[in-house]
Amino acid sequence: MPRSTKQRTAIAEALRRAARPLLPPEILSDAQQSVPNLNLATIYRNLNLLIQDQLVAAVHLPGQPTRFEIASHHHHHFHCRECDKV
Repeated sequence: MPRSTKQRTAIAEALRRAARPLLPPEILSDAQQSVPNLNLATIYRNLNLLIQDQLVAAVHLPGQPTRFEIASHHHHHFHCRECDKV
């Protein structure tokens, strides 16, 4: 398990609050509320660590960029073409 950092905590909290798969820029926007100097490279680096530890899951949708969510049981996703949310 990776060591807990304020950046990792902010990322995990952003995903928990959203309760839906988020794009990295959406995670960044939310997480910067508690860690203002956070950047996109840090988001990706920490997402990779959280995925390795099976705390976060990548959500792959055809023709869409990868989104991320808190890891849980297997479930399906729907993509809204109007608002672009999953």
